[in-house]
Amino acid sequence: MSRAGKPRFGRIVVTGLAVIATTAGLCAQAQTAPASASAARVPTDNPPWYPSLQAFEHYDSARSHVFSEATFDGSLTGPNRVDLQRSRPGAYPSGYNTAYLDSKDMFIQGGSYGNIKGSIGPYVAKVNPRTLRPIWYTQLRNTRRTREWDYPGGMAIMDDGFIYVVSGYRIYKVSPKHGRVVKTLRLPTMVHMRNNYPETPPTYDEETWTQDARNTSYNGINALPDGTIILKSLYRQAGCKRNGPSAILNCPKTRDVPASILVSVDPKTMRIRDKITLPAFAGARPTITRYHGVDYVYLLENTSSPVRYSVKNGQFTLDESWTPPALPAKYENQTTGGSLIIMNNWVLGATNSVPAGGHLTMFAINQNDASDVLYSQPYANDPVPPLLSRAFEKAAAGETQAVSWAGMSLEADPANGLFYGVETLARKVAAFRIGPEGIETVWEKPQTTTEWATLIGPKDHRIWVGTNIPGAQIPGQNHNDTIVYRDAATGRLLAVSGRVPAMTPGSAIQPGYNGSVFFPGAKGTLVKATPHPAG
Repeated sequence: MSRAGKPRFGRIVVTGLAVIATTAGLCAQAQTAPASASAARVPTDNPPWYPSLQAFEHYDSARSHVFSEATFDGSLTGPNRVDLQRSRPGAYPSGYNTAYLDSKDMFIQGGSYGNIKGSIGPYVAKVNPRTLRPIWYTQLRNTRRTREWDYPGGMAIMDDGFIYVVSGYRIYKVSPKHGRVVKTLRLPTMVHMRNNYPETPPTYDEETWTQDARNTSYNGINALPDGTIILKSLYRQAGCKRNGPSAILNCPKTRDVPASILVSVDPKTMRIRDKITLPAFAGARPTITRYHGVDYVYLLENTSSPVRYSVKNGQFTLDESWTPPALPAKYENQTTGGSLIIMNNWVLGATNSVPAGGHLTMFAINQNDASDVLYSQPYANDPVPPLLSRAFEKAAAGETQAVSWAGMSLEADPANGLFYGVETLARKVAAFRIGPEGIETVWEKPQTTTEWATLIGPKDHRIWVGTNIPGAQIPGQNHNDTIVYRDAATGRLLAVSGRVPAMTPGSAIQPGYNGSVFFPGAKGTLVKATPHPAG
């Protein structure tokens, strides 16, 4: 690194149910007050998100993944079992993320993996957390019928008590009481197309606007403390027929796409406040923090050099005073990383969200001084097992041997000064800290995952929860996962579930109330996992 430079398996309970599908109209309707919340903003210590266990994809706008209100009710010292309860197969196609008003009011968003059977476009549903049966189910759009790119966006409940879902080129405001769409806002789809592919750096036809709605997706939702919603566009190569996330990896000219658009939206009026075309395509989702009284949106516009925009009254201003250096040349053969995360004074990230020919590079950039940068390649000495080496021999750019892949961003625990990451091809998960010598590895354990981890429990007993691909199954082609619980401070194994159907790719274990977590299966089975002391 450099500066600047034998588990017990639980029983499975299958819950039968009939799918209740109530499709709400998509036209604008009179605003309806939520069942458990007033239309007025409610007090929260995590603005602008609703004061529940999870109102947002990663809990806070800085994308920490720390859900301190979720509990681990197993033993911290002895063996545990994990009880599994399943919904009806196919009940929630490609479930992506959950959100709550309280322990009884649970919601799931999904349907945006058009490459997975049963996913026909975005939906939001209210789930009975005890039985896993749907209370209502609203299909927001049928992208199979419209032949639009169906790609995951996200869902959040803001402190006004309404559900906000972004998918494709629309954002929907939904009543949690009955699932009716209160308002739909169409997001910008006129773009500047790239005009020099495959040359680098990319340039764009700035004289011409092109309609590209069919290939546009706003991937993810985030917001400022005042409630202003921040969205960013992502694109599928024009003319490519692949659907879901597979388009990002498998379209023949995946980088021949327009420059991304950054948008701010007023949630009260559901109108755009500002929009700017970015200098380049930006794949990772926006990360937000308030630092020294200023609201910043952090983006990754290339492999490893973040940029940030200050936002005031919904208006974006590029912060030209904060310009981190480019990744040093010695860290070669990298691909672009996942979303950035914030841990105290540091902006953290990692490369290789798509398979790469070079070892993954992590970086930490000081929010106050962009020239203060730490780099590390923590898995450089971890070999890729022969099975995976063969499976990924033509997976990197130019159809060359891939040695690294980490399709998700990091996770951070600011209160404990730890952050977490994975290397899928080396079959490793690990924890890190920033010490006197730079980025230091705290623990590293063998485990194969392609998903984010979730951090639950109080500060003194934080639990790391993630997935593991069992046996000789190939990541990205696996049919099963297990749910793994570890002591977040030491990596010590606490519990492992039995096998469950493979998770929706790029999702995560969803925290829940009463000691349970939820596992969204790609083919639509929602699994509730509840650890208990064995015996």
